[in-house]
Amino acid sequence: MQDRRKVRSRNYLIKALIKLMKNKDVQAITVQNLVDEAQIARSTFYSLYEDKQDFLNQIIDNMFYQLREQTKPEKFDTLSDFYETACYRCYMKHFEYIEEHSEFFKVMLGNHGISSFRKRMEDSAVETYEEIFKYIDETKLPIPKDYLIQYVISAHIGLTFKWLRDGMKYSAIYMAELVSRITFKGIFISFSLELLQ
Repeated sequence: MQDRRKVRSRNYLIKALIKLMKNKDVQAITVQNLVDEAQIARSTFYSLYEDKQDFLNQIIDNMFYQLREQTKPEKFDTLSDFYETACYRCYMKHFEYIEEHSEFFKVMLGNHGISSFRKRMEDSAVETYEEIFKYIDETKLPIPKDYLIQYVISAHIGLTFKWLRDGMKYSAIYMAELVSRITFKGIFISFSLELLQ
């Protein structure tokens, strides 16, 4: 099977999963359900994945990998650049990516979704924030870095989920500005510290 055909088959299967999960628990969805909905052969499915769990793991891992790639922080030189430019761009890309793949995120977080999805999203976000905090002087932080990262991630993911549940009634631009203002003109300004190394 050519690479383009594999990509097309994967996309068909993801669309099939999203459609099925709107009305059915993910645990109850079978490989046969997926291939019937995607209109592909079972042999095609098994040429791509070992089983349904492998399929789920791969598509979720890939979704978060792509999100991390989209939101990689850019180098910055001052604290002002940090929260007004570098992180704002990260948040903008984050909400644009979530918006583009909103149906996937909605079903994964919905009543028929995967219970571990939020934890996996948090773990993915930790990687992004560890990259951001490489430029921060930890000795000047008033609290342990890992606790600060967890606090920020919990707030951001919570806001992201609320945005999805509310039907994304605000734009990605508005959400990026909101998160930037709350986080970096709240938390870090309150420290009144020059945090960059």
